[in-house]
Amino acid sequence: MMNKSQTRYRQIMARSAKSRTLQVGALALALLSMAPVASAESVSVTRARVDIVSIPMPTGAARACWARYSTAGGQPRNGKIEEVAFRVPCPEQMGESFIRTLQRALHARGFFDGDVTGRADPQTREAVQAFQRANGFNSPILTLETAQRLGLVPIEVSRN
Repeated sequence: MMNKSQTRYRQIMARSAKSRTLQVGALALALLSMAPVASAESVSVTRARVDIVSIPMPTGAARACWARYSTAGGQPRNGKIEEVAFRVPCPEQMGESFIRTLQRALHARGFFDGDVTGRADPQTREAVQAFQRANGFNSPILTLETAQRLGLVPIEVSRN
């Protein structure tokens, strides 16, 4: 059975989820209201002040970037050009620091033997393709899934 403070806490948290804001302090308020009450003899002065602050959460989804890759180099095979579209890290993410981290991650897994330069040179592209081929996708273009698997970009979690 829930008491009033627990019910109030759940109501506050439900409202928070709907408006996509965090109700900072609501948890503290709920916990304080459930805490045992101190007597005047045991504590000279007891005072608590709890502020509720709304912090807006970003509502827009992160920008999605896509690439297309043709295994036949864009040449028709059986009268059709076979292309695959997939998500990739966006260009603004793929700076020199990102490429260095990619090279180190591929080296740690035994796919890259070159110098860590921060440049997407042919050796880096070959290492990306070898890693992706070993994981079921044969392309020299770094996919978002591979970048996530290597720990280069955060894994997206859907919110309910």
